[in-house]
Amino acid sequence: MPSRLNTRPVLAVVTVGALVYWAELLLRLAQTHLFPIPEPYALGLLGFALPWLAESGRAHHVLAFAVLVVCLMAHHRASRDGAA
Repeated sequence: MPSRLNTRPVLAVVTVGALVYWAELLLRLAQTHLFPIPEPYALGLLGFALPWLAESGRAHHVLAFAVLVVCLMAHHRASRDGAA
């Protein structure tokens, strides 16, 4: 009888990543529409700590890649455990 796959850790990582991403987007939206900050200078929380990262868009790609890797690892584990 195959063991059940525990997807809770994967779901937690993806959920935290998505929530951080949405929080950053909402903060940048507030900076541009509620506060008088021009759009090129509204960098969100990430921009205060690492402005070069926020300006380049690397954070978006790193987050998307991390989510992809976690999902592929979960898929590989599920297919391996299901075949046993």
